[in-house]
Amino acid sequence: MIRYIVKRILLMIPVLIGVSFIVFTIISLTPGDPGTIILGTDAPLEEIEALNEELGYYDPLPVKYGRWLLSAVTGDFGESYRTGKPVFDEIFARFPNTLKLATIAIILSIIIGVPIGIISAVKQYSPLDYAGTVTALFFASVPQFWLGLMSLLIFAVELKVLPSTGNATWKHYILPTLAMALPCAAKNLRLTRSTMLEVIRTDYVRTARAKGVSRKSIIWKHELPNALMPIITNIGINFGTLLGGTVVIESVFGMQGVGTLTMTSIRQKDIPQVVASIVFLALIYSVMMLIVDIAYAYIDPRVKSKYVKGASR
Repeated sequence: MIRYIVKRILLMIPVLIGVSFIVFTIISLTPGDPGTIILGTDAPLEEIEALNEELGYYDPLPVKYGRWLLSAVTGDFGESYRTGKPVFDEIFARFPNTLKLATIAIILSIIIGVPIGIISAVKQYSPLDYAGTVTALFFASVPQFWLGLMSLLIFAVELKVLPSTGNATWKHYILPTLAMALPCAAKNLRLTRSTMLEVIRTDYVRTARAKGVSRKSIIWKHELPNALMPIITNIGINFGTLLGGTVVIESVFGMQGVGTLTMTSIRQKDIPQVVASIVFLALIYSVMMLIVDIAYAYIDPRVKSKYVKGASR
């Protein structure tokens, strides 16, 4: 298993390098220069050009990226053009808000989607199954930002029962977490229903029924455990996606997280902050995929037998 984990960690390195190169290239080609951002538009042109020269702004793109990459390898990701502070200071200050938002959303999506998916599969073609399927199709098709804007308009502007922006109290998290959780819950529902239906039609489930095993025991001991693997994978992917997807939701609801930090930095062409924020989110997503793969290896004996010594004996 250690060999499997090390292999997956090594695969993360080229992914992060590729992400950083793409982001660095795109943000470097956009209009604007760091000298103007740092000194302001009212600063003398000579001072702006001198600062740009000092920062290496006029160097070729490969040279600039190579210099950034060498510094990043040593742990120095640069300083923000806006604040003059190390880029990860602000990332670490805001990440707890992003993590809290994504964690609440993924837990809520599991609580809503998985049980309803199980019930829909067990009671296939019932009114409850039809209602759950139609609702899941609707929320799976609705973009998060539209759902967030509509909930903001209804509950914050019209009804005035919930706050519209910020993250000071637990009430501020209700609308954004629902906007993020409902589409994910719809995906969990559909996947849980389909995998459960596949397991229900297997021979060992029919054999258990023929032996007189109770319906409850069949569901919890035979059907659900064998349907969990794709569900766990989907939940891990959703959680990683939610961490990156907070960029939109945090902007809609004005929450102070990594998402709004990234958007602000992009608008002001704060290259070190943009690259560091996106690479950080890519790292978090890669770590989540690693955790899912490890969990998958422990659950699925076919994967486990390849990496755990003596597991196939």
